[in-house]
Amino acid sequence: AAEAMIKAKGFNEAYVRIDDETVDVVVNAQEITDAQAAQIQDIVKRKTGFSSDKIRISTVKKYHRISPVVS
Repeated sequence: AAEAMIKAKGFNEAYVRIDDETVDVVVNAQEITDAQAAQIQDIVKRKTGFSSDKIRISTVKKYHRISPVVS
């Protein structure tokens, strides 16, 4: 549910992992603004009940694989 709400905020991919003590959020972006981080944090807090200090937000870039050169 949190992933769908984060995607609705304009991120085409989002991954949320919850364990006993923390929530990790990864979005497909090179960087995010403070406002976007606050939106993500608000969504995760409402959906999980975790406090802000237990939520870690990361970004990731997709890399295209380059085919090996065959000689």
